[in-house]
Amino acid sequence: MEAFEEFFRRATATSDQPEGYPPHGYQARLARDGLPAVIQAPTGAGKTGVILAWLWRRLHGSDSEATPRRLLFALPQRTLVEQVAGAAERWLENLGLTGQVALHVVMGGAGETQRQWRLDMHRPAIVVGTVDSLVSKALNRGYGIGRATYPIDFALVTNGAHWVIDEIQLCPESTTTLRQLAAFTASFGTAEPFGLTCMSATIPDDLLGTVDNPAPDSGRTVRIEPTERVGDLALRLDGQRTVRRLVAEPADYPRIAAAIRGRHRPATLTLAVLNTVDAARQVFVGVRDQPVPCTLLHSRFRGVERERLISEITAQPGELGHIIVATQVVEAGIDLNATVLFTEAAPWPSVVQRAGRCNRTGKVDNAELWWLPPGKPEPYPDADVEASATELTQLEGQLVTSEDLLRRQVAVTSIQVAVLRRPDLVGLFDTAPDLSGADIDIAPYVRDADDLDVQLAWANWESATDGAPPPAEARAPGAEWRCRVPLGQLTELQKQGIAVWRLDQAVGGWTRVTRDARARPGEVLVLSAHDGRYDQRSGFDPAARTPVPGCPELVSPLDPATGAEDCFRDDSASLDRDWLLLEQHSEDVRAQVTSLLTVLRPDLPPEAAEAAITASYAHDAGKWHPIWQDALCKLAASDRADEIQAMRPWAKSAGTGRLRFAGDVKFRHELASLLLIDGPLHGLLDRLADEDLARYLVLAHHGKLRVQVREPTDADPEILLGLRQREVETVPPLLGQPGGELKIDLDQFALGGTRSWTRTALALRDRYGPFMLAYLETVVRIADWRASAGIEVAR
Repeated sequence: MEAFEEFFRRATATSDQPEGYPPHGYQARLARDGLPAVIQAPTGAGKTGVILAWLWRRLHGSDSEATPRRLLFALPQRTLVEQVAGAAERWLENLGLTGQVALHVVMGGAGETQRQWRLDMHRPAIVVGTVDSLVSKALNRGYGIGRATYPIDFALVTNGAHWVIDEIQLCPESTTTLRQLAAFTASFGTAEPFGLTCMSATIPDDLLGTVDNPAPDSGRTVRIEPTERVGDLALRLDGQRTVRRLVAEPADYPRIAAAIRGRHRPATLTLAVLNTVDAARQVFVGVRDQPVPCTLLHSRFRGVERERLISEITAQPGELGHIIVATQVVEAGIDLNATVLFTEAAPWPSVVQRAGRCNRTGKVDNAELWWLPPGKPEPYPDADVEASATELTQLEGQLVTSEDLLRRQVAVTSIQVAVLRRPDLVGLFDTAPDLSGADIDIAPYVRDADDLDVQLAWANWESATDGAPPPAEARAPGAEWRCRVPLGQLTELQKQGIAVWRLDQAVGGWTRVTRDARARPGEVLVLSAHDGRYDQRSGFDPAARTPVPGCPELVSPLDPATGAEDCFRDDSASLDRDWLLLEQHSEDVRAQVTSLLTVLRPDLPPEAAEAAITASYAHDAGKWHPIWQDALCKLAASDRADEIQAMRPWAKSAGTGRLRFAGDVKFRHELASLLLIDGPLHGLLDRLADEDLARYLVLAHHGKLRVQVREPTDADPEILLGLRQREVETVPPLLGQPGGELKIDLDQFALGGTRSWTRTALALRDRYGPFMLAYLETVVRIADWRASAGIEVAR
């Protein structure tokens, strides 16, 4: 077994330091003892190294099986995600683990990173994202992904997952939700271990203690011990900067910019942190037209630009140095070492975090911290800004360390946060949209109600310049092309007449966001690149009128593992490398489920595993239906049409294009699969201890039909998703069963019937708990994806 110190050194090796860096003492303790409930360490103390402590324990620890296989690193600011993910990527590459450990970047990752951590659910994975993006997954309403993917990500971030949430004082809503969630995983039970670690320089007791999860005792908090204050860590902790008030009026941005230019030192980094994007932009205008390289950084950039900007600001300053103008996005997780810092007064925890970016290494001579009051307190409480200004005034001319600032008692407004309760979590298990396409609003559990936004992507499509919506089959660009935009500013775009489009589940296509059909927090929306309102150097800007260059074309993704949004009632495309018979695909998926359960070794009741294996074999039986087979066979090349017709039923085609059903019906093969195993294929269920679980897993295997199965209120009550009540179909021998007649019986899906599918599904949710039931769904669905992609069974 490789010792942790050697592991850490190999991971952190660089061209300048080929032997790598030794771990700090507390980092070695985390590797030895496991991740605790709380880590308290000052800014600059290397808290990101917790990733390596977890990874070593998972790969080399004596109790590796007890260490969750996924680490979720949640950050309060989206601008920090790329830097943490970049460090993790380098570490994995240095350790030779790139192919063994998946790295997924939420709200920034492209293609392969979006799918690998799902497809390889049996392997270790590092998932890095903002708290709102990750916590939304834990609430079964993942921001920025398709509704059908909600249950999969919900399962993966609660079963076999250890959460690390950084700088908890900056994200109280998400921290409270995760503390509650930790209590619920214990009471409901999970199929694999769950863990939660809260990290910060300061640990507010009132934040850790929640109604269902009391604050952990101090013995479960890891702190830096006096004997561990040695070497580079001691130098960092003792780093000082001189506090001075800038002689300028609040909001006098030209004067502030002039001071920044005047105090900047060649070959060093100067950092200016403003409280709002507008203030940062105005200061940036005043410093950019000079030889010294300047970068503007705030939260309103797309992932593609944000990655470039992070690379710019974290690079070693050149001969002229570098000036960075930013908002509070630099407060946590980002590794900057400024010689001179300018900041507007903000709540004291934010001031401490900003100060930690000045003389971060402890090696800067005469580091300077200049401050002044903001023009307006927004987005902070006025009292908090005034309290910080008073404290900073008292520090005039003094040399202070980050720990000095931490020890000062400065009033901060306590905020009321929404508390997730057990019934709330249970209610979120049902992911079906209502008939208007709306959904439960989880925003209060993940972010301040005054800080809500949507994800806006700029794209090209053929008729965009004519004001037409995107094609119905097109899907929004990936996360790297999206920008977070406040709901209020989105409203301003609409007032300017700019068309903003959403994929509407109720109508199965793109509709315009309007005053009556408002955008929802976290929703992915599309804007034509021709309409502008974005600049690659300054980010989202309602005043930018020129078209946005380099935007992607809207396409229709064929791989569900990417999590792309999909119309809820559309049956999925079934493309493969070649035509694949239904019997063969059924056997392939059963083999995948069996192997996944063998490798994962989840804590499941025996009857649950048996039901999952049976469901995996029966899941696509409904593709036998003539409606589905006719649509699939139409994709055959003309020279193979007769051959394909003769050999049906098929599960996959080698053709291209989406399935088009006769009469343009909305047909879902999962519903036909359920009716088949309730009817002529019921022999598949005969030996199961829990038939209803197998039935549920069959119906839920695309994530679209789960707790509810329904049509719009104006639909024909005798028809449900292409199937007509009491219609009779002859079923040939199928999946080892003799076949027979299928008489369509839809009573269990009708309102007020003696039987109720919804009652059956909810009873399963209550019997297994929401986490375990979603986990079983996920195993079956990922096995289906793996078989369809031709991936070898898990080993």
